[in-house]
Amino acid sequence: MKIKSTFSSAKLMIISLILCFCAFNANSQTAEEWLLNGITAFKNGDYQKAVECYEKAIYLKPDYAEAYFVTGITYTVWNGQYEKAIECYEKAIKLKPDYAEAYNNMGMAYGSLYWQYEKAIECYEKAIKLKPDFANAYRNMGNAYSDWKGQHKKAIECYKKAIKYEPDDAVAYCFMGTAYADWNGQYEKAIECFEKAIYLKPDFALAYWFMGFSYYGNGDERQGISCFKKAAKLGDEGAKQWLKEKGYSW
Repeated sequence: MKIKSTFSSAKLMIISLILCFCAFNANSQTAEEWLLNGITAFKNGDYQKAVECYEKAIYLKPDYAEAYFVTGITYTVWNGQYEKAIECYEKAIKLKPDYAEAYNNMGMAYGSLYWQYEKAIECYEKAIKLKPDFANAYRNMGNAYSDWKGQHKKAIECYKKAIKYEPDDAVAYCFMGTAYADWNGQYEKAIECFEKAIYLKPDFALAYWFMGFSYYGNGDERQGISCFKKAAKLGDEGAKQWLKEKGYSW
């Protein structure tokens, strides 16, 4: 009995030592290392693990604004948890008041959360005030103006500023094209924008798709169909469906 008791005690001691060793290894990682672990998990599509890693980083470094920022990004991608994302961006900004990128991302989250475009624009304006050459914030603000009561003129002004600071921004050209098309059917200007977007990004399926509608609106059905076919070949599902319904192949 005594031998058995001694063996049991020894086994418990070994288990305790193993547990302590594992805990030591986990705690020995720095906040920066946990952040990198989270980013790796995010890239692998394991968003829950990513958030857990970010939380460990924040536990070790409570004023880690960047960790709150990437947590916000993860919540946005992870089933569109925009409210949680906004909370994270707010915490990041509280710790780092000049965090322009956090304001920009918070604007996108507000725009996606019940289409709160007015709040979104406020966030973009704060981001631009902190970083006047922030092309991405101008582009996002353009999207918000375009979607919010169809303020296409303001949207185009934003896209032009985005392009001023980032001349190769094919996405800004594409969105500016949609704004021209929606603003009293300025299809020729829209087509010019789409062509520029495609010049910068030859495999830009969405630009071909939108350009097809602009050609249609401008009365050039043949050219419109040609654009839809190019979009379909590049993988645009909307273009494929449209061509299928109309009886065209690509």
